Amino acid sequence: MSERAVSYPELRRPGRRALLAVALAAVTSVAFVPTAAAAGPAGDRPARPGGGVDLSRTDGRATPASIGGVADRGRAGGAPDMAEAIAEQRGISRAAAEKLISIENANVRLANRLTTELGASSGGAYLSDGNLVVTVTDAAAAAKVTAAGAKARLVARGERQLQSIQRALEAAASEPDTTWGVDPQTNQVVVSLPASGAKNAVQRSAARRFGSAVRFETSTGRIQPNVGISSGDAMGGCSVGFTATDYTFNYIITAGHCTQGFPHWTLPNGQDVGPTLESHYPENDFGLIWMNGPSVWATGTINLWNNTSRSIHGWATAVSGLSVCNSGRTTGFRCGSVLKTNVTVNGAGGTVRQMIETNICTLGGDSGGPLFATNTGYGLNSHANRNGSQCNSSPRTWHQPVGEAITTYQVVIYGAP
Repeated sequence: MSERAVSYPELRRPGRRALLAVALAAVTSVAFVPTAAAAGPAGDRPARPGGGVDLSRTDGRATPASIGGVADRGRAGGAPDMAEAIAEQRGISRAAAEKLISIENANVRLANRLTTELGASSGGAYLSDGNLVVTVTDAAAAAKVTAAGAKARLVARGERQLQSIQRALEAAASEPDTTWGVDPQTNQVVVSLPASGAKNAVQRSAARRFGSAVRFETSTGRIQPNVGISSGDAMGGCSVGFTATDYTFNYIITAGHCTQGFPHWTLPNGQDVGPTLESHYPENDFGLIWMNGPSVWATGTINLWNNTSRSIHGWATAVSGLSVCNSGRTTGFRCGSVLKTNVTVNGAGGTVRQMIETNICTLGGDSGGPLFATNTGYGLNSHANRNGSQCNSSPRTWHQPVGEAITTYQVVIYGAP
């Protein structure tokens, strides 16, 4: 049987009509490593296939060895498609967008390094017109930031202090459609509450003791997992996130609320893809599918839904202000910006934590799809504030950081150069 590249056909659980159409909207790297599944049917779980991933690698890159059918059919290097989308979204020229993306790509990795090195002295980092700003609580930390080539800004509160306030607010009574997250630009914890809710007063009372460290906003729409309901079936359709490898086997990483309860996957034409190995949801939102079908293989690319694709070479931790794009089976290819990171989201399916918040419009069926910039992966589409099948005028989407899934499953992004 000839090999088939998995790039964007819909995945479905066998034996059910119009089921969970997991469109491989973004086939990047497939890598799943089994553990005890968080949910799903009772009974034996597939054993972990094993493999030899090099855990000393910290750059999110992989050069798969002994993996059959490796072929990058996407457009590697550069990001002309993303530049066009960012130019339109921000109202700037294409040349300016290309320059912005290039600067951001370098600065996001510098931000990851500096905030880790500074520890408690860091108040978080963000990008402003592509330029990196690192907030710090003392002069010594400011000097280190300046020496590294970034802009330092002194603030009253460190990020760890703000995260402690965030955890204290989460302990108070809450309700669906509520979020909490640290805003490094204002050095505050931002609490987003529904316009009307019985428990809003409880949240505001709990926040009083923190004074100006907390800011309230009003949320719009319902926060829901981005699962699309198929006609005639009470099942949800999702999108593939990233493909990964442990150097022996290939996998698909997608949203945990998509894999939860679905033990096996096939293509619409009956071709076997493989079993679900893990589902983590709620709290987190990622799941692992073992791509062991005899005629499917990973491409290491993302489908951009415009007859082009994008290679993914690794992953990184998102930073506020970063220009990013999302790919999904419902809304296709759309771009926007990271608004906050480490956000707690109380959605219809439960609470998920440490989410990336963006202003990209996504809808039902986009769940699990990749959040990325140029050739770097950042997250998996999880929840959105939407009104049924319509985006709000001020869209918000929350994405599971993909690095957590990769670390948990001990795999690497498939298809490094």
